[in-house]
Amino acid sequence: MVSSLKIFAQAASGQFDAAMAESTKELSAASMATARKGADIAKREGRANIAAAGFSQKWQNTLTTIVYPDKGVSTQPSILLYSKIGYSNIFEDGGSIFGHPLLWLALPTAPRMIGRNRTTPALFVAHVGPLFPIIRTGRRPLLAAQVRTGQKGKRGGIQTKAVPMFVGIDEATMKARFSIHQVAEKVGDQLPAIFAAEFNKG
Repeated sequence: MVSSLKIFAQAASGQFDAAMAESTKELSAASMATARKGADIAKREGRANIAAAGFSQKWQNTLTTIVYPDKGVSTQPSILLYSKIGYSNIFEDGGSIFGHPLLWLALPTAPRMIGRNRTTPALFVAHVGPLFPIIRTGRRPLLAAQVRTGQKGKRGGIQTKAVPMFVGIDEATMKARFSIHQVAEKVGDQLPAIFAAEFNKG
């Protein structure tokens, strides 16, 4: 025979489980909404931070977010804020970039852009013309191109001259330009208030 006390305990337990399940559902919904809003704020303010440092729209758009779990819900979701450009951290923290063996920097004589990309030796060769090295003892090497002068030579052909387009360096030291870590910390400080607002909606 089942005692009345046990029946009461089972009923109370069932009500508690149901209440906890409902509470967990509300917590999960509020937590996920908070994470999504936080991700949107972080992405927007992070891109604004990059823009203020003078980077292009293309650079700004590489900063994005992912909310985990991307499917389903959780009471403890997480936000990943990251750049699709693998070397972007150099502009966050500053530091040195080393060549393998050299870094080639475009000179003012080279076109600033080729298509939508900054000019590199590879792009120059592919879209403009060949380059050849100029080795100078005790000085940095150059990559130059033969450029038409617009003047006719003695034999009637168009004259050309060697114009340096790139200079080779061993390393480049970059200063910190933007602060996405600081943006992330500020957004993190806002999350409790966002969560409270979302939870109170229910």
